[in-house]
Amino acid sequence: MTVSALLAVSALAAPFTLQTAQGRDWSLSSALGRERILIVRNPTAAYLDAMRAQDTELQVRDLRVVALVPPGDARLNAPGSLMLTVLADPGGKVGARYGAAALIGKDRGIKATYPSPPSLSTVNALIDTMPMREQERRQRGR
Repeated sequence: MTVSALLAVSALAAPFTLQTAQGRDWSLSSALGRERILIVRNPTAAYLDAMRAQDTELQVRDLRVVALVPPGDARLNAPGSLMLTVLADPGGKVGARYGAAALIGKDRGIKATYPSPPSLSTVNALIDTMPMREQERRQRGR
């Protein structure tokens, strides 16, 4: 973990509300406490495709990927998935708060920050060390 990641561990996620391509509001508050959230700023289309392809893996860990892209960007109109939310971030203001990528735990704390959008295996490795995830595995049997 980087120094910024270690400092981020004690920080709480700052709620925000942004719009989908369809003009619907999506609020971070609606997912906090129920899901883990990986916020990624301006990910490539290939990265979004990779996350879509791993939707089942995201569901197993209650991990929602929230991609922040500029308004009007073609990535906003790409096919969705259950655990991938793509939002328009006017001026990049929300993304700037979280850096290139940040993982938020179910306790609403920022667990890690990343210098670029991380692979799902990197994020899963961290999630699998979390006490709440250990408890979920015992309860769910997976």
